Amino acid sequence: MARSAAPDTRSKTARAKLSPRREPYWARLAKGSYLGYRRLKAGAGSWLVRHRDALGTQHFDALGQADDALEADGAGVLTFDQASARARRWCEARAAAEAGVRRGPYTVAQCLEDYLDYVKTHRKSVKHLDTYVKAYILPRLGALDTAALTSAVIRKWHHAIAEEPPRLRTAKSKAQRYRAEDPNPEEALRKRRLRANRHLVTLRAALNRAWREGLIPSNDAWARVQQFGGVERQRSRFLDHDEARRLLNACPPDLRALVQLALLTGARYGELCRLEVRDYQAASGTLFIRDSKSGKPRHVVLNDEGMAFCRQLTLGRPMGEPLLTRADGGRWDRDLHQRPFKEAVRRAGLDPAFTFHELRHTWASLTIMAGAPLMVVAQNLGHRDTRMVEQHYGHLAQSYVADVVRRTAPSFGLVQQHNILPLPAGR
Repeated sequence: MARSAAPDTRSKTARAKLSPRREPYWARLAKGSYLGYRRLKAGAGSWLVRHRDALGTQHFDALGQADDALEADGAGVLTFDQASARARRWCEARAAAEAGVRRGPYTVAQCLEDYLDYVKTHRKSVKHLDTYVKAYILPRLGALDTAALTSAVIRKWHHAIAEEPPRLRTAKSKAQRYRAEDPNPEEALRKRRLRANRHLVTLRAALNRAWREGLIPSNDAWARVQQFGGVERQRSRFLDHDEARRLLNACPPDLRALVQLALLTGARYGELCRLEVRDYQAASGTLFIRDSKSGKPRHVVLNDEGMAFCRQLTLGRPMGEPLLTRADGGRWDRDLHQRPFKEAVRRAGLDPAFTFHELRHTWASLTIMAGAPLMVVAQNLGHRDTRMVEQHYGHLAQSYVADVVRRTAPSFGLVQQHNILPLPAGR
């Protein structure tokens, strides 16, 4: 039977006649290469590209918004011809990379694409990393040849990020919105510089990997760019035991279980969401985190209360079910906790800025203050060594150090006792 013709997506008029649907309308560009047009019920359509490699694996990428409502600018809003040209270049670059051949300059955009593929394969999820790359790195540096990068260019980009207020999530067709900054100017500057440093770390990681692979001749340009100093802060905001109980009492039942396990394990939100019933190992009293931020699985050791709570969560349930579920039976997923958590924080009378991630800091802080060695805390949190724990929580261990020294340091009886008392203060 003859294959039906692909829908016409070349003009605005033709695209307006297409039914909205999640699956894109695909137009063949070449063997294994396709340009897609996706039109949902609300908003303008968007362009996508699809490439099938020699092993049959499909690769996808978003190209930009279609010029259904806005005038094309050749960058974020594209006509059919512009989208086709960009899709062909993308497919050609992928085909060349598969063949081990580089055509033309090796751009920052190509370098970061290779890096994200590497991270996805070898380490962890790249969803958040991909978002930050597209928002902060590609717009200013993406088109530049990596071989032509200079310290001045990278430094200017780095400083520009530090001058920009924190962004708010904004629709593609709208002007970028910004969050109100910290009313303390020094603290606002520190936060902006900290954000700029983190994006510089991502850029450096991608460039260094390409340099080690021989794709870039020198690493001098970014090696000379210094991070802003004095921007890291010790973790100071955490709950005491009474505040933690107030928060739990203010949570609805499904959120309470999520918050309670966070307080008992110090695990990240994403790690908790991915836990299954099988991951509680009663024999060892541990939770198995199979998918962590670092990409390395770990066992989180539970105390007696943690083990008792996990027994309640797993009793009589199939091994493959999510350990924690929402009230409707579905999994917790990205951002689903934010609104109910903020409401629980408000009802508990806590600092309105307190976040779910600070439950992790609460576990670490209270554990260290109770006398746990930093190495033990670092291992349970999933850090490779104690550097992060020392940086953020080391000050909390000082009372433990003082207690140990006073209890264990040698005493020689050299101080003579006498009956002379000091005068009261102020005399």
